Amino acid sequence: MKKKVNPRRRPASRADVERAKREAQEVAIKSAWSIFFTVLRDKEGYELDDLRRVWNEVEDLSDSIAGGYCTVADLRDVLKQEIGVTLR
Repeated sequence: MKKKVNPRRRPASRADVERAKREAQEVAIKSAWSIFFTVLRDKEGYELDDLRRVWNEVEDLSDSIAGGYCTVADLRDVLKQEIGVTLR
């Protein structure tokens, strides 16, 4: 006996997969930033100006990566070499 195929089921297209991937990345990034800034605010006592300064520095470094001046691998290497931190 042949298995019935659901007529409403539509296979995911490449665009569907890419959209789902992009949405998952956005959720992950927003979650990470929310956690990071909450810790800076609650545990380290950062004020709005401090958080804004950190955000601006992050944007500048991100622009450097986007411009090809450095890579995330470079940043990880520097952290490992200078202070012994290995991010997984």
